[in-house]
Amino acid sequence: MFEVYCDSSFNEGEDSYIGCTVLRDGKQIHQSTTKVPGAPKNNLDCELEALSFALTITKIFSEGERDIIIYNDSTEAVKVFQKERPEIEKKFPDLNINFEYIPREKVNQAIADSLSKKFPVFFLNIPTCEVVSFSRREDILSDIAQNERNILYLEKIDEKSTNKKTCYRLIIRTMDKILSNDRFYLIKKGGLGTQVKVAEEIRKELSDPRFLSSLEAKGVMLENSYFLLTDETWGLRGTDNQTCSILPDSIPHRIICDEVDRSPENLFRRAERFK
Repeated sequence: MFEVYCDSSFNEGEDSYIGCTVLRDGKQIHQSTTKVPGAPKNNLDCELEALSFALTITKIFSEGERDIIIYNDSTEAVKVFQKERPEIEKKFPDLNINFEYIPREKVNQAIADSLSKKFPVFFLNIPTCEVVSFSRREDILSDIAQNERNILYLEKIDEKSTNKKTCYRLIIRTMDKILSNDRFYLIKKGGLGTQVKVAEEIRKELSDPRFLSSLEAKGVMLENSYFLLTDETWGLRGTDNQTCSILPDSIPHRIICDEVDRSPENLFRRAERFK
């Protein structure tokens, strides 16, 4: 059996990446991270490119194989390729190729997902922390609910963004109320990427005693807080569960996420039953 697991990460206005892992008879024989060609407009464009790249990988590594399965976690993209399968097999007459949907949390698909978020080389000097999925962590959910922990996350503000700059708003809140939502960051696109640059800018602010005092006056308590990765900051996640944080190392905190539903509402809904 020859299997290819592919995924992509769409980063609006920035480089987007494809992650692939290849297995022959259950043993991994290849991993790669590849830039999405052209200028994809949305996540579907990226997933279609990922599936196309998986076909290229198949052509390279499938010598002597007959049955091929290519996996992706986008049902919409998989349906497109399933529909085009007769035409695709004309180009690969010796292969029986199937395209199948697989959830992101499955092990090999999670590897492809992680590979699609691999930081380019120039990110390596940026400090990172481990990110933890909260979906099955009752200790995290109960801590948030019972101890009124502060949650930090970023929202992208489309109406304040331009073709050259992306606007983010920093939200700091507990489960019950918003403590601060008046900090906006207009970040120039390109270079390191807007998500990395906004994280760096916020880290600098959160290292300023005067800024910290202004937050404390609002009731913000950053110690033992949580930085929530959302769709707007998913590009901060690298390989091996490492993530670039918006909080400096000097402030004890944790980084959390959900692999499927990345919205803040999902976190608060799950934590609600622990109040």
